[in-house]
Amino acid sequence: MAYLYRAPNSKGIEQIDRIRILCVPMKIVHLIGQIVEFFGVSDRVMVLRKIIDFAALLQNKKVVDANLQVEDILIENVQVRIVRPLNDNSSLPVLIYFHGGGFYMGSVETYNTLTSTLSRSANIVVVSVNYRLAPEHPLPAGLNDCYTVAKYLLEYKQSKDLHIDPTRVAIAGDSAGGSLAAIITMRLVTHPVSKYLPRLQVLIYPSLQFFDMMLPSYRQQHFTFLHYTSSHKLSVYLNDSIDETLYFNQHTSLEQKRWYRKYVDWSLIPIEYRAIYTNPITDDQVGDFKLIEKMKRALEPDVSPLLVDDEQLAKLPSTYIITVGHDRLRDEGFIYARRAKRVGVDVTHKHYENTFHGSITFLYGSLGLNIAREMVDDIVQHMKRTL
Repeated sequence: MAYLYRAPNSKGIEQIDRIRILCVPMKIVHLIGQIVEFFGVSDRVMVLRKIIDFAALLQNKKVVDANLQVEDILIENVQVRIVRPLNDNSSLPVLIYFHGGGFYMGSVETYNTLTSTLSRSANIVVVSVNYRLAPEHPLPAGLNDCYTVAKYLLEYKQSKDLHIDPTRVAIAGDSAGGSLAAIITMRLVTHPVSKYLPRLQVLIYPSLQFFDMMLPSYRQQHFTFLHYTSSHKLSVYLNDSIDETLYFNQHTSLEQKRWYRKYVDWSLIPIEYRAIYTNPITDDQVGDFKLIEKMKRALEPDVSPLLVDDEQLAKLPSTYIITVGHDRLRDEGFIYARRAKRVGVDVTHKHYENTFHGSITFLYGSLGLNIAREMVDDIVQHMKRTL
């Protein structure tokens, strides 16, 4: 019991008593997944996904979807959930949302509370994309689904039925979904599919690079709500076996280290986060050839959107990015925001120090978090000003 209630490295996190309670079922789910996988009954990915999806079905949808019209449809054979304010058939701004979950979990159902809240509060249409998940559908299946939907909406097909304004399109996502949002936005502004371009991207603690896995935020101890490893996530997403030497940057050659370092500039990380780990320490070390070969795809812009030249970054639309203190992805978020701002992109960067990766989804109920509502309120106000 003590293990289930423990919340190590949680100093400074608000409402920690609620979070301790929230951690209990997640730890149980994690343990079940490990046990089931150990005995060969099933893969832990499937166990995690099924239990989390089942939990999502327990939400009170009448309350969550109050005053909204919710419809599940197919767009070019991709499943989406369209949420719009009830009885408002005017051409509204549209937010295309890609959910988080490490590329192998999550769904429009698990994110229904968030997307419904955004639609109702901002008075917008939200198109939540139920993209295909790994391991059944590894890269690029899910990415292609996200692009298909975004392209369709920007081309303004069936506009009379969808009642959206193609001049006011935002693309958003959190965690792995934030990665997909950054990739799709970059693709659409560098290779337009119509006369309309995304006006805004909203990136919530996004995954942006797999080049430097020894950034300070990877090496520091953080409170973690959902236990996962980048090696496991990439093994599933890339459909290959990626081992944990990844965390010692054994996946890059000396040539790759010299080439990609300019994109992952430690000087753009706030100085307070570099008090112990001040500079990169593996750039002169030769990596493991087998791992280097396996990880080549992970260093491409379609997986690591931070690893692009400034000329490409400069084409981005207005960008709203959230980072949080307890997150291994924290530093790459800072680097992305500061690189984009340096080349003239309109960037709003909101950093919430005393919370953790994944916290935005805990909006309501007896265990709802104030910080989640604050983050959503801030996003809504920004969208109202920008779209």
